Amino acid sequence: MLCGADGYLKAETWCESPESAQYRVRDIWNWHRSFEIFRARIQEEFEQFEEWLRSERLVVKEQSLGACYEKPEIGNEQDLVLS
Repeated sequence: MLCGADGYLKAETWCESPESAQYRVRDIWNWHRSFEIFRARIQEEFEQFEEWLRSERLVVKEQSLGACYEKPEIGNEQDLVLS
């Protein structure tokens, strides 16, 4: 689903707590707008996928921890403003 999406760079996954089977996944995008465009385009598919994960008990709880942004090395801060 993510592979080949414009702006998608990589995912990082690690086990937070083996005892409780808690994992963290961090998706890395080149720009927040790339993520927003992707998310809007696949929203329905994504919701169906999440429902399947819950129905198969592969995910018990999902929590967004937020988003962080870094100032680009090239360009200016105006490039970060979403219109």
